[in-house]
Amino acid sequence: MPPIPSKQSSAAPTALIYITLGALLTVWSGVWFLYQSNSPTPSRGVNYVCMGLLLTGIALLVIGFAVGKISRKAQEGELVAQDQAARANAIAKDSALGPKG
Repeated sequence: MPPIPSKQSSAAPTALIYITLGALLTVWSGVWFLYQSNSPTPSRGVNYVCMGLLLTGIALLVIGFAVGKISRKAQEGELVAQDQAARANAIAKDSALGPKG
């Protein structure tokens, strides 16, 4: 049975927030960009804002996926360390009891 971590990492909810915000921002900026491409554009500044929001959404998605991956790797490392500590404690307890037999 694998060891259970002592506390929940805050990286998973953070990654979920980044991914959700990034996805929503990307979708709605894409809709806005398509609307602008089918209608006359009021000014160049609006195009820059739209493209900036689209790229910001994509960046948030990338950050969210990266934080999630880093969180999984850190949790695996924490579980391995706890398992090794438990084994070391068991060996120390057995050696303290003296030789068997």
